[in-house]
Amino acid sequence: MQFNFKARDWHNWTSVILAIPLLIVGLTSIFLAHKKELKLNELDLTSAVSWLPGYGNNTITHPRTEIRASLMDTDGSQWIGTQAGLYRMVAGRSEAIKELGDAPVRDLVRAPWGLVVATKYGIWVLNEQGWSRPLKGDAWNASLGQDGQVAVSVKDQGLLLSRDGLDWQPAEGVAASLAALPPTEAIAERITLGKLMIDLHTGKAFFGKNWEWVWIDILGAIWGFLGFTGLYLWWRSQTKRRDAARGKLLQEAQHG
Repeated sequence: MQFNFKARDWHNWTSVILAIPLLIVGLTSIFLAHKKELKLNELDLTSAVSWLPGYGNNTITHPRTEIRASLMDTDGSQWIGTQAGLYRMVAGRSEAIKELGDAPVRDLVRAPWGLVVATKYGIWVLNEQGWSRPLKGDAWNASLGQDGQVAVSVKDQGLLLSRDGLDWQPAEGVAASLAALPPTEAIAERITLGKLMIDLHTGKAFFGKNWEWVWIDILGAIWGFLGFTGLYLWWRSQTKRRDAARGKLLQEAQHG
């Protein structure tokens, strides 16, 4: 048996294999740079991607025992916030709060007018009318003031205040006070080698945090272009080879 090594064939097939991940990385990089504007986290594709090896039944199931917050209520029950939903425990038995689904819970606070739950997908409130989500966003910490007002910190929105759980307003005085800090009291960002590597990778070191998407878009477009052109050139070479083989067979048939 003779081994016929064709370097060009190996090169072509290797290029095709490498072009696919290049194309995936390039396109996904651009989407990630604009995920907030495109609202990518609001699109649930669980059922559509379950066939992928990395999304098997065991890998996409969140551990419900990973507790993130807890609250002892006035009626003796206990609220347990986990990485995959909110639960209410009464007499040793737990009940899942279906309204919140599998939303990761960050904090819980009991106000005179209801229960406030800070989750990754917004602020949830339980009052006499039942559960509602008056505000969407990535909520973190919740605290109760002496006047019954609740404060919740929300990503990209700052500290929000509410006296009824329905109307949430920014704590403008807090933001103004922090912004008025003199330069000597401001904490300078510490740049370690690890942070520098990350900022070079994301483009923050070149464009800053607010404009790092420019760097990601440029790299994503380059990777996507290389992946697409690689697949196109491979397809063209295969097409030419096929056409040449057909032409040769046709000539042989005509002369035969």
